[in-house]
Amino acid sequence: MDIVRRIEDLAPGTPSVVTVGVFDGVHLGHQAIMSQVRSSAQELGVRSVAVTFDRNPQELVNPSHPVPYITSLRQKLSLIEEQGMDIALVLPLERKLLDMPAERFVTGILHERLRAMRLVVGCNFRFGKGRAGNVQLLEKMGREIGFEVTSVSPVMADGRTVSSTAIRRLLIEGKIELADWMLGHPFSLEGTVAAGKEIGRTLGYPTANIQPAEKQIVPGRGVYAIRTPLGDGVANIGTRPTVGGEHSRIEVHIFDFSGNIYGRELEVDFLHRLRDEVKFPDAEALKKQIEADIRQAKHLIGRGDCNRH
Repeated sequence: MDIVRRIEDLAPGTPSVVTVGVFDGVHLGHQAIMSQVRSSAQELGVRSVAVTFDRNPQELVNPSHPVPYITSLRQKLSLIEEQGMDIALVLPLERKLLDMPAERFVTGILHERLRAMRLVVGCNFRFGKGRAGNVQLLEKMGREIGFEVTSVSPVMADGRTVSSTAIRRLLIEGKIELADWMLGHPFSLEGTVAAGKEIGRTLGYPTANIQPAEKQIVPGRGVYAIRTPLGDGVANIGTRPTVGGEHSRIEVHIFDFSGNIYGRELEVDFLHRLRDEVKFPDAEALKKQIEADIRQAKHLIGRGDCNRH
């Protein structure tokens, strides 16, 4: 997949099938849209293009209430590539883009630059200044300019509409299995391994203290079965009340791994929630619970109950 970061770098006049969106998480709903893009492009013999943004529009629209990311830009582009797109056009999110009238976005970008023969979007898709653009406007302009519009119905999971907003809520609530189901892949947290107090090492279970990437969402407090490039393991998110912790941390124990990874970037896939974080009467009781957590995590991961990339 080619990644284009400036619209000026796109060769004008090459026909395309196009979709547009923030695509945070590249969840099942996004995947359904991109599947239509891919099959339409193959049918028409043209390129498939996913237009996205380098950050969430909410950062400009409502900067006092930023939306945490499910996926970093790097993760998002990797997931879009997995959907078989030929090109990802990453538009830098600037005020002039947000203030662009919907009609100008269609004529200037979708028609003139991308030569969209077909546009595939969700049925609730909104765009342009004041979010004035919608599917009805696209259909009207498509008849005038000469492109088709396909609107894709929402994907449902467990009686709920799959959306980035719903997935963020599930992650914050610690409902990792349902969040992963809606995503169609494990939620993956990016972070840097930072120095900690090495309390886990004194219990016989050394942990990596993960400092999450800026703006990325962190699942709710609890103990999770996880996967990393270095191996499977368990993660605790919380304050570590048994050992007198005060600030919430993400601590990861990787099975059978003892290398020095301080300062290293690490991706942690969250697969299952094992239990709440609780305060134990002493360190020995905590150690026994960690042993039980590890057995449970190995059992769940080993029997293949976990979504994989």
